[in-house]
Amino acid sequence: MLVVVAVAIATLPGPVQADWLSRLIAFGEKASSKSARPGGSALDNAAIHLKALPPNGKGPALVAEVGPEGHWTFVNRAGERFTAGSPEELGRVASVLAPEASTGGHARLTIVLGEDTVLRRRTALKDLPKNADLRIASGGQSYTLLRSGEGATERLFAEVRPSLLVELGARNSFREAVWQLERLLARANIRVLALEPQGPRTLTLAPRIDPATRRAMTDRIDPDTLPKALRSVGGQTVILTGRIDGRLLHFRPGNGPERSIILQELTAAAEAGDVNLIVLQSATPRQPGSRNWLWQRVAVDGLDEALERATLADFLNALGAVQGKLVVSVRETGKERVSLSAVPIAGESAPRSGVGSILTDIVADITGRVVTTAIEADLKSAAREKELDQRIIPGIPSDLQFGYLGFLIIGLMALTVARRWWRRVWPSERREEYGAAIGYQAAKLVRLVLFVLVFLPLIGLPALLWGIALQVWGWLMLPVRGWRWLTGRRSAQPG
Repeated sequence: MLVVVAVAIATLPGPVQADWLSRLIAFGEKASSKSARPGGSALDNAAIHLKALPPNGKGPALVAEVGPEGHWTFVNRAGERFTAGSPEELGRVASVLAPEASTGGHARLTIVLGEDTVLRRRTALKDLPKNADLRIASGGQSYTLLRSGEGATERLFAEVRPSLLVELGARNSFREAVWQLERLLARANIRVLALEPQGPRTLTLAPRIDPATRRAMTDRIDPDTLPKALRSVGGQTVILTGRIDGRLLHFRPGNGPERSIILQELTAAAEAGDVNLIVLQSATPRQPGSRNWLWQRVAVDGLDEALERATLADFLNALGAVQGKLVVSVRETGKERVSLSAVPIAGESAPRSGVGSILTDIVADITGRVVTTAIEADLKSAAREKELDQRIIPGIPSDLQFGYLGFLIIGLMALTVARRWWRRVWPSERREEYGAAIGYQAAKLVRLVLFVLVFLPLIGLPALLWGIALQVWGWLMLPVRGWRWLTGRRSAQPG
């Protein structure tokens, strides 16, 4: 079986073979990392983040968790614990577990909190020291916790990047947002499109690379054929520039007036092709790569720098730096899709209007720079992305692949029984039935391949159960066979 699988992989084209190997290695790494992850309480898991705090947070730090009864438990880097059930005991936490941060010290205390404490018991945060820096641990990262407002109007944010915040709400939405922001971007799969009527009607399977800069070039595409083109670049990330107004995406081509296309058609095509669709919103939605009236090439401000970033969070942070701080929110739009929005936080960047808006548009037209005011994205959900990453063979659901492998392994465990059944279904070939030796060997190979790849997975479970039943029956009949053997020897002895 191993020889057949190895030969099948070796005969695949180079890119497909590399994809097989990379997916197998990635799956092994994920399995090993999961098996090495501690399985303790939320407090124990959050304590891991103490060793991974940013350079400016290497001072005294504690991990904290509040229980259902309202008692706080704190752990320091040495693993020492302190439980506080009253304001007086809370006031002694720093002196017991972090003396350098107690009264008279100059170091600032950092407290790392778990998701449950922040999302489900946020009212208890008022009990923590006012001068402490709070962080929230999620997945393999921890983020600075920012608080805005007081009482019922208080809002909590996780500072994923200096210019990127995630508001804390429902636990699933927060986890989805953090996962989307921290996922790695494959630069080879990012496509920047310019909507140009009378442009090409199809997209190449891979981005075109500028030989001078080694960066992906902007692809021109006819907006009328864009939905069909999105279905042909499955698995990639497509970036558009426009202005969303309700159901429409407005854009301004290089020549001619502003036009629009139906946004829902684009998101439906992106879902059908497993494409991540990102729309960079701008008040002047000129298309990148075109020329303005001064013959200057139009470019999205910060896009070239953003394309060099490793994660989606870094990408959005580079694009939105000119807007101050962006707030990210995520909502489910389907079973396997989510909608991600990154908009300026209230008070950071007020909407432009009147003369200011006109002057800004004029400056943008003169300089050829398109300023991103917000980002809207239609993305594959974390569950969908993980399922795609687990696939060994593209195009076949991972559940089917691993189910097939499981039944194949079961069939190998019952190989003795399966071979007996297989001889009844397909008797062995006889050499005299074939004129040439190559025909005889080809028939044997076909028979072997069908036995391993088709017959074993199909009858593996019944064959294993039948083999177990035969073993149990053999054990049960062991005393009977022993008795027959003894009585047979006695009767055979001469009287």
